[in-house]
Amino acid sequence: MKTTTPAIRPALPEDVAAMSRVFAAAIEAKARDSYGPRERAAWAARGTPERFSVMLADDRNRLFVAASDAAIHGIAGLTGCELSLLYTAPDAAPGTGARLLAAVEGIAWADGIAGLGVTASRNALPFYLRHGYAVVRLATRPLPGGVALPVCLMAKALLPCLSDGSGLSHKQT
Repeated sequence: MKTTTPAIRPALPEDVAAMSRVFAAAIEAKARDSYGPRERAAWAARGTPERFSVMLADDRNRLFVAASDAAIHGIAGLTGCELSLLYTAPDAAPGTGARLLAAVEGIAWADGIAGLGVTASRNALPFYLRHGYAVVRLATRPLPGGVALPVCLMAKALLPCLSDGSGLSHKQT
């Protein structure tokens, strides 16, 4: 059976239930070795369909999904100069997260944003390091129920890419 690569597109109001499922499933499956059950439950509780609806209605947020005809496989968000969301379903095709990240970075660059910040979970730290993000500092993210999630604040400068992949620009200023 041939699998198709999910398309990256703007999230729609009818996607919020699926976005919530991807959010919770990603946390439960991918953060199991980095966080305890109480931390994962408090974190996953933030991803309700109602919260995604509110985020989608807020013009400061730009939300995206990796979608096929059958399902939503990943979600991403850009809020100002922050990568505010990046989650993929446990069964998403390899590279789905990287494709979502590249799409958000491309949109940010096209909008004139020179760099992105992200609050990375422990389990996501290697992913962001591989994609050129640098550690700024360790932090905690307060969650419901008095839970404090240890995270890492990270940042990346967005450079225009040349066809040679050097990341340098030929533009004269």
